Amino acid sequence: MVLLAQLAAVLLAALALWSIRHEVAGTATSKIAWAIPPALAFGVMALLLLVSPGKRYELWVIAFLIGLAPGAFAGWLLKLNRDTGKQLMRVPTTWDGAAAAAALLVLTIARFVSTNLMDRQSGKFGVLGAAAIILTAYLVGRWLVARYYKFPNAIHLDMNPGRNPGRTLVG
Repeated sequence: MVLLAQLAAVLLAALALWSIRHEVAGTATSKIAWAIPPALAFGVMALLLLVSPGKRYELWVIAFLIGLAPGAFAGWLLKLNRDTGKQLMRVPTTWDGAAAAAALLVLTIARFVSTNLMDRQSGKFGVLGAAAIILTAYLVGRWLVARYYKFPNAIHLDMNPGRNPGRTLVG
């Protein structure tokens, strides 16, 4: 059961990294597609916490707050454009979300390798779980601010899904 949960976490983390490609490419995508990477990261976090031998709930709550604040700040810094009619969002090329998703993938692979391939004994501190929480909270905080604070106030720009309009209006 633990092996399957860890493999599922690796798969979800890889999907989270793949689904955030619109930010790296600077292409327009739907509001729902913007929510997919944090949702997948949340699933990864839940699976990693489920199989974590060290259940440190107080550390996990603190880790969530530690990740949420810089994520919200990063979301606030995004230069977002919207297409109101098509419900599209777009940012110029950004790397912070992809870096957080890539770090989450590395964490899940490290958990899988250290637990299943190296047969390492856990220190039961819950550090990998806390790191996954920080990265997930970063992505969630960033998405929440971008979607609910920046999107309603963003400047309208006519866009097509999956395309980069070649210009950015900042308001």
